[in-house]
Amino acid sequence: MAFCEGYSMVGTSGINGDAYYISPDKSTFLLADGASGAGSEGKVLMSRLCVEVVKNNPFYLSELSPKEYLVKLIWEINNRLIAISQEQKHYIFGTIIIGVVKDHVGTIAAVGDSPAFWIHDNTIARVAKTKKTYYNLVEMGLYSEQQLEQAVHGLPEHMWSMFDRFIPMVVPAYTIEEIGLEKNDMIVFCSDGVSDYVQLEEMKDVVSGEDVSESIQTVINTARENSIRERNCVRYDDLTMVVYRC
Repeated sequence: MAFCEGYSMVGTSGINGDAYYISPDKSTFLLADGASGAGSEGKVLMSRLCVEVVKNNPFYLSELSPKEYLVKLIWEINNRLIAISQEQKHYIFGTIIIGVVKDHVGTIAAVGDSPAFWIHDNTIARVAKTKKTYYNLVEMGLYSEQQLEQAVHGLPEHMWSMFDRFIPMVVPAYTIEEIGLEKNDMIVFCSDGVSDYVQLEEMKDVVSGEDVSESIQTVINTARENSIRERNCVRYDDLTMVVYRC
């Protein structure tokens, strides 16, 4: 039987813009991260809307393939966020990852920089990675991805998001990837507040333990402590993880 669990810790803002959802049959799971730029109310509204759309449109009733189902969800979420943004005259936006598992295949869709990882055979790799807005410069051969990443991270931290993808957009730019799953393989979703402050190998080693619930708590607490130490002040983002074990 598959196992899927999540946990979310509010950051020092005191208002959690992250949200996650796991369907009762464990086939569908998501993590949404409302952007701070949407404001305290806006980031919560964004993430809760993502959960609402997926919860009200269960995969098993859709009669769609996993890929078709995920595309439909992204477009519905995108269009509803556009409508709400126009109604409120304020941009309500964020990032999202959604996964569906069927017949030992995981299909993952992502918009933005909150990452999804696949743990298989004692290795961890990022999957469904969304291209940043500057990636066309890499494709043109003008710069390497490493050069651009270094340049962006040399900017003040609040400017990094200028180069990420967010939902909604006029035509949503999403990534979908399928992965074959074997026994004990894991899919890990996390908000960037976690992935920015925990090394991948450490994350893999911790969540691969017997008690997944305890492992999630350990990773989140590690991200919190590392953020405080690196920033040299008590400051950390909302911290959220969802872990699926085959």
